[in-house]
Amino acid sequence: MMPGVWAIEVRIDGQPAGSHSFEIAGTSPPRQRSTAEPRATLDQIFHAASPSLVWVRKLDAAGKRTDVASGFIVRKDRILTALQAIDGADRLEIEFAGGRKAETDAIVAWSRSGDWAVVAAPTADLPPLPSGDPRLVAVGERLITFNVEGGAKTIGRVDISGRRNVPGFGERLQYSPSISSESAGGPLLDVQGKVVGILGGSVVPGSRFDSRHMSISPLLGLSAGTLNAATPVPAVPEPLPGKSSRLSEMIAAGALAAQLSDMDGLLYVTTSLEMSKTASDPLPRDVCEFSRRDKQVWVVSEWQKKGKVSKGLLAAKVYDDQNRVRIAVEPKKTSLSPAPTRSGFSFSPGPLNPGVYRIDLMWDDQPVWRTFIRVTD
Repeated sequence: MMPGVWAIEVRIDGQPAGSHSFEIAGTSPPRQRSTAEPRATLDQIFHAASPSLVWVRKLDAAGKRTDVASGFIVRKDRILTALQAIDGADRLEIEFAGGRKAETDAIVAWSRSGDWAVVAAPTADLPPLPSGDPRLVAVGERLITFNVEGGAKTIGRVDISGRRNVPGFGERLQYSPSISSESAGGPLLDVQGKVVGILGGSVVPGSRFDSRHMSISPLLGLSAGTLNAATPVPAVPEPLPGKSSRLSEMIAAGALAAQLSDMDGLLYVTTSLEMSKTASDPLPRDVCEFSRRDKQVWVVSEWQKKGKVSKGLLAAKVYDDQNRVRIAVEPKKTSLSPAPTRSGFSFSPGPLNPGVYRIDLMWDDQPVWRTFIRVTD
């Protein structure tokens, strides 16, 4: 029986004598499956899919690993992963089954709103994963993912808990339970081991948490280290273009957020409705949600001279969810001293539409800290 509200009606001699309504929820009618394609076991799917799975590691300009996510071979020399798995990287290290590694910065195709990217890397003779049809995925169906536990990929099942169309971002498959953030970019598989989605599905690009350079209030719900959404796989163009773009070119074009630089002298950043005068005053109350009727959004930071850098230009930029600069705070000359000093910028939230915005704090035109706020009416 289909989910929904049903009614039993009783008649005596053709005349209505009473009725009773009830609801059936959380079920779906069984689909007829071809006898030529029997259901595979988890063990069979694990051994068939494992050679096609890869690790995707972000590298900074010094070659240091800054983050790790997942991906899978979609065809020869092409790796499909989540855009969040490459966002803010200088280069990528791809590790294939068996331990072989390859560095690359070539991206063949991508979607910022769909949270997916196709990376060019030599796959040798490793097989691609077969594609399924996400249109056949029903709410309540149990599908398959590869989670990451203790640094190893483990297979498990998730229940499809919903489908939604997010304005500006497209369709998302919701599932439960959540899985680890290292699984982003991995495949969502049907019961035959075919790819029907790409794990990730972020609707806040640039918010993949980096504790060294980011400050995200838990009240925004952006910093959780788990995933519970996937992008349906047909969002990837077919056929894939042969020409690739470099990560640096994508950053310049606004497809990716810029890489965050280390700044030893930066102690603390917060957003607030007010600004304290000196570093000896109590820190202003941390605020992550602002109304367009508020007078100012303050970006408050504390600094201290810890290395060779003692002077520079301090500025800030506010980006919308499409990585467009909506507000640019003019740079001001700043001197650092051995004693902590406090600095602040402000801007009016009035011109901003309701939504989530990214704030990059800039030192000498390089982003050194990132945070997010929500603007409401």
